[in-house]
Amino acid sequence: MNPSGDRTSEPASHLEPPPAPQPGFDGRKLWRTRFAAYQQETFRYLQYAARSNFFLLLAFLAIVSSYYYAKSLQRLPTNYPYWWIAVALLTPVLAHSPIRTLLRPADRVFLLPASQQLGPYFRSALLYSGALQALLTTLALGALWPLYRHCAGPAAQPFGLLLALLLLLKAANLLGAWHETRLSYQRARAVSALYRWLAAVATLLLLLLSSPLAASAAALLFTLGWLAAVRRAAALQMGWDHLLAREHHQQARLYAFFSWFVDVPQLPARIVRRRWISGLTRLLPFRQDAFYAYLYGKTLLRTELLGIGLRLTLLGALAVAAFGSEAARLAAFLITPLITAVQLSALNQAHRYTFWLQTYPLDRSAKPGAVARIVWLALLAQTAALTVPLLLTSGAHALWAPLVSLVGSALLCGVVFRRKFRADG
Repeated sequence: MNPSGDRTSEPASHLEPPPAPQPGFDGRKLWRTRFAAYQQETFRYLQYAARSNFFLLLAFLAIVSSYYYAKSLQRLPTNYPYWWIAVALLTPVLAHSPIRTLLRPADRVFLLPASQQLGPYFRSALLYSGALQALLTTLALGALWPLYRHCAGPAAQPFGLLLALLLLLKAANLLGAWHETRLSYQRARAVSALYRWLAAVATLLLLLLSSPLAASAAALLFTLGWLAAVRRAAALQMGWDHLLAREHHQQARLYAFFSWFVDVPQLPARIVRRRWISGLTRLLPFRQDAFYAYLYGKTLLRTELLGIGLRLTLLGALAVAAFGSEAARLAAFLITPLITAVQLSALNQAHRYTFWLQTYPLDRSAKPGAVARIVWLALLAQTAALTVPLLLTSGAHALWAPLVSLVGSALLCGVVFRRKFRADG
C-alpha cells in the first residue's frame, strides 16, 4: 500500500493502440519505446517497495540465511546426497522460461499486418528475457555452489564450466518455450513443456553424478529429439492469443506484487467480506463518537491490508521459530511489527476519495486518533502471535522483547502516527 495515498496513474501508452504498421515499420524501435515505458513504470513502483523497507528485509534475511547456511555446512557430512537439493533448485530455474513480449491486446489487430516484420521485436524480447533468466541461473548456481563444493570435494567441476553448461541449457529451454507459443493446442504445449522439464532433470542428474561430457551429450540428444517432434512449429503462424494471454498473466503477477506496497490502478480494488473475522468489529459501538473506529476497523479487515499484515506475521513467526541464534530471533521479533506498522499506516488514506464522509456531521478531529488505535490493535495482535514462537524457542527470559514491542508500538501509534494522520488530513 502507498503510505502517501497517491495512486500511480496508468501510462497513456497502455490505453492507446499502436499506430498501424507502415511500409518502413521498425520492430526494434517499437520494442525500445515499449521497454522504456515499461522500465519507467516498474521503477516507479519499485520506489514504493523500497520506501516500505521491503528490500531491507530481504537483505536482512539474506545475511542471516547465509550465516546459517555456512554453519550448517560445517556439520553436514561430505557424503550427503546433495544432488536432490541441486535438482530441485535448478530444474525450475532452467525449465521455466517465461518470455516478456510487452504485447498489448490491440496488437492482435494493429500489428497483425506486420507479422513478418516483427522479427527484430521478438528477438529483443528474447534477449531481454534471456538476460534476466541468465542472471537468475547465475544466482541459483551461486547459492548452490558452497553445498556442491562441500559434498563433491575434489571431484567438483569449475564454477565457470558449470555455469556455461547451465546457461546453454537455459538458452535451449528459452528457445523451446518460444517455439511452443506457435503450437495450436494447449495439450501440445503442455506435452512439450513436460518434455523440457524431464529433460532438464535427466541432464542435471548426469551433470552432478556423472560428468559434463555425458550431460552435454544427453542435452544434445534431448534437443534433437525435441526438434524432430516440433519441426513444423517454426513454419506455423504466430500464436497471438497465447502470447497475449501469457503477457497479461505475467504483468498481472507483477502488478499483484506491487499491490503489496501501493495502490495499483491496473488492478481492481479487492473488497472481501471475511465473515470469520469481521465479527470483531461488533465489539466497537456503532455510535457517532466511534464512527471512525468502526469504519476503519471494517476497512482493515476487508481489504488487502489484512493480507499484508497476515503475511508479515507469518514471515516473522517463521523467522523467530527457525533462527538458531537468540539475537537473530529477537531482531526478527522486533523488526516485524515495525515493518507492519509502516504498511498499515496506509489505512489513513483508505477513504480519502469517499465524498459522503464530507457530508455527514462527523467530528473529523477524531479520525487520526481512531485510525492510530486500529493500527495499534493490529500490532498488539501481531505481537501476541509472535510471542508464542519466541517463548517456545527462547523461554520466558525473552519476555522483555514483547514488552519493548508494545511500548514502541504505543509510542509510534499514539504520537508519530497520530501527528502524521492529522497532517495528512
